[in-house]
Amino acid sequence: MSMHQHSASCTHHTTSISQPSQTTNKVRLLVTVLVLICSFALAELAVGLFSHSLALLADSGHMASDCFALILALLATWLSQRRRASNLESGNHWFEVLAALVNGVGLVVIAVWVGWEAVERLQSPPVEILSLPMLATASVGFGVNSINIFLLHKDSHNDLNLRGAFLHVLADAASSVGVIIAAIAVWALNWIWADGVISLFVSGLIIISATPLIIQSLNTLLAKSSEC
Repeated sequence: MSMHQHSASCTHHTTSISQPSQTTNKVRLLVTVLVLICSFALAELAVGLFSHSLALLADSGHMASDCFALILALLATWLSQRRRASNLESGNHWFEVLAALVNGVGLVVIAVWVGWEAVERLQSPPVEILSLPMLATASVGFGVNSINIFLLHKDSHNDLNLRGAFLHVLADAASSVGVIIAAIAVWALNWIWADGVISLFVSGLIIISATPLIIQSLNTLLAKSSEC
């Protein structure tokens, strides 16, 4: 097989071949989501410290990791665009696949941390949790994450990089729902332990959502390395 045919074969098996306009749209989407998430993560951290809610603090930490993940996704998109501009194996966007893999692993790390903190919180529950600030913040967080889900959902099907960002946001939305449920339980029934239980549940949900992304990213990277 000639070098030209081999290069064509690599390009043929690539997922997500982006045109310049598609790349611009992707960058715009990622920047918009990044601004929304980073702004709210800071607000959620402040309210979490004020209300003594582990669920809020965990969600804030998760959203902070999302900020890093989105920056990584933007960097991968920029590197892929530069690679195409240099006519080096156009369409072979292994940068973006690698970013998706790192995002998936990052989700698992955050989930393990949240689960560990939740177990400790269940063993030594706080004396008081301010449920109303917790409920209001989680409700706003769910609204922010719903907007991000709407922005990313359509383009996440055929792009592993965007899918990684989308799964981060989806896990955030699930976290927000969990915090809302915990806040209602604390407020209505004085179930202080609900904060830790919901945090533990959310950590498991994050791991479940991240596992397919990690597997698919690894399979794609292995396929690229064997073909190219």
